[in-house]
Amino acid sequence: MKLIIEENEQKMSESAMHILLGAMMQDKRVNISLTAGRSPINLYKMMVPYVKDQEKFKDIQYYLFDEAPYQDKPHGPNWEEMQELFFKDANIPDERIHTTTMENWETYDQEIRDAGGIDVMLIGLGWDGHFCSNCPRCTPMDSYTYPMDRKTKNAANPTYPARDHLPITLSMGPKSLMRVKHLVMIVTGKEKAQILKQVLDSPISDELPATVLKLHPNFTVICDKDAASLLNMDDYKRL
Repeated sequence: MKLIIEENEQKMSESAMHILLGAMMQDKRVNISLTAGRSPINLYKMMVPYVKDQEKFKDIQYYLFDEAPYQDKPHGPNWEEMQELFFKDANIPDERIHTTTMENWETYDQEIRDAGGIDVMLIGLGWDGHFCSNCPRCTPMDSYTYPMDRKTKNAANPTYPARDHLPITLSMGPKSLMRVKHLVMIVTGKEKAQILKQVLDSPISDELPATVLKLHPNFTVICDKDAASLLNMDDYKRL
């Protein structure tokens, strides 16, 4: 694992952007996976001018790592959020965006392998140690992409909202992420300091699913000083 601690969120976003753009500059089809949420908002704003309508990025394919399909719409809330965060402003056509559905989740990992694998994946760290939709006490730690019933997830995590209109969550599992060539996690803000310390210092457990990511052979954690404020720097070398 490589740990990069930047001065602030702006610098953290710049570091993450350089990694993503570097991967995208390869002279081949490049497959990347991006996260929704609050942490990458500034990163995507910075990336849009570099990516929008650029011929050199015409072979980039985007893969969403989780979704909770609507019962009456073709796409779920993750698709919609990524459209607002990045895809719409960057003019990424729908045919270059791939996502999990109730029809393809069983073959999603093989489709990615057949396409050359994910070159780089950007993820965040959840407040309770979840990553993607792999949540505490209900993540099958030896799984590829899998479905999770919302009632099962809520029973394991009672503070989660019910969301009866989204009964099933589909997520790439821990084994799916182990196949990613470069896994990048971004963490920002003092509110994430405690969970980041727990994940980095704790043994691997489904109580903190993100602990399993430390097994990845090319795992980079990029955080700002606030998120790193509780880390013992004698244990973690600043890079």
